[in-house]
Order: sequence, then C-alpha cells, then structure tokens
Amino acid sequence: MGEAADPAEVWLVATFNLVAFALPLLILGHASGGLADVLPQFGTLPGLAGFGYLWLLLWLSTRWVFAEGGLVRSEAGETGRLLLRGTLGGALVGMGFVVGIALVIAAVNVVVDGMVDVAASAFLLLIGAAGGAIVGLAVGLLFGLVDVVCYRLSGALVPNPDG
Repeated sequence: MGEAADPAEVWLVATFNLVAFALPLLILGHASGGLADVLPQFGTLPGLAGFGYLWLLLWLSTRWVFAEGGLVRSEAGETGRLLLRGTLGGALVGMGFVVGIALVIAAVNVVVDGMVDVAASAFLLLIGAAGGAIVGLAVGLLFGLVDVVCYRLSGALVPNPDG
C-alpha cells in the first residue's frame, strides 16, 4: 500500500470533480430556462450551503479514495482498486447528499409546522438514499475514469522533474 495522498491533490481533484459535475448541469439548467424559475425561490444562502455541503462530501470521499496513495496508484497497476474505491466513494457522496438535504428539509418542517410525518419522511429518505447511491455509483466511476485519464495525460504532457 502506498502513502497517503497529498492534501493538495485531494483538494484539487475534489474541486475539479465538483465543478466538472455541477457546471454542465447549471449550463443545461440555464439554457432550458429552468434556473430562472428555481433560483429566486431557492435563495443564495441555501444554494451556497448546498454547494459547500456537496464539496465537503466530495473532499471527504476523495480523501478516503486516495488514502492509499492517490492517483499515482494508477501507474502502479492499481487502477482497478482506485476505480472501485472511487465508485464506492461516489455512492457515499450521492447517498450523503440526498440524506443531508432530506434531514434539513425535515428539520425545517419541524421548525415551521411543529411536526413532520416520520413514516413518510423515513420512506422518502430510504428511497432517496438508494437513488442517490445508485447515481453516485455511476458518477463515481465516471469521474474516477476521468481523473485517471487526466492524470496520465498530464504525465505525458508535463515531464516529472523527479525522473
């Protein structure tokens, strides 16, 4: 097993993956006009909080995925293991994001209405967690592949000064 990944590599990859995931969705939402309807009702602070929460989840996941050495492992014949951890990390991010948002909505309902339907909330939470995990699996695998390709491409384009 390799050394733990460089914290800068974890930060860079987590940030790249978040922007590469969110930017196309935002562009599509803007082009379709859907954002014009949603954003005024959603608000800046909740939007920033959601973005920050997703970035935190991605950073934690990336740190776990890279715990055994980072992207350099793809050069040591460990690409499959790296992609497996990336896929599982993506599932955890998807599940964590949906569960976190659902818990915030339930808390707001308790504050505003004084109650929440526990059975319905638990059911929706389970369905949402499963859906988030499934989407996260696919996104985690996709971005794991993108990360490895970008890493190898950068190594081919920029020579390593250490040899």
